[in-house]
Amino acid sequence: MTFDIDRTTVTEGDIVEVRWDCTGADRVELNIDNGFKASVIPLDIAGTKRFRLNRSKGRTALTITAWKNGKSGSKTLKVHVKEMPTTHADTVDNQGRPMGSLRQWWQKTTRRWQGLTPEKRMAARVLLILAGILLVAMILPAFLLLGITALMVYLVYALWKK
Repeated sequence: MTFDIDRTTVTEGDIVEVRWDCTGADRVELNIDNGFKASVIPLDIAGTKRFRLNRSKGRTALTITAWKNGKSGSKTLKVHVKEMPTTHADTVDNQGRPMGSLRQWWQKTTRRWQGLTPEKRMAARVLLILAGILLVAMILPAFLLLGITALMVYLVYALWKK
């Protein structure tokens, strides 16, 4: 049995070419284990195959196993997989101006708000009004009655409006 790879050190996303020749074998399989997931691929008796090594815990083990007359033999080769270098990217708006984290949060929140059904928007408004009333009532307890009354007026308005 011969089993060989073209490179033993790659960067995430690179392609490795595997060559094997198990002449006389009944069945051949290749096990690829990247540390996160292992997969088994049936192979021809001899040939070459290319694999892209995307994700790894530093080493990916390639094990070829050949069976003949119920007995098996295997050979393992390890490929050192270096992490792909990352670059820092800024988020920009339509005019090309950099967006801060607060502005990104606001855009995400407004998109989510627009995706809500009218019933959920109403529930969210009531929740925000109640939260505001309770916060102010912590400082000015007399505001609680006024705030609850204002909330009731808003709810009656919402009922009559529809």
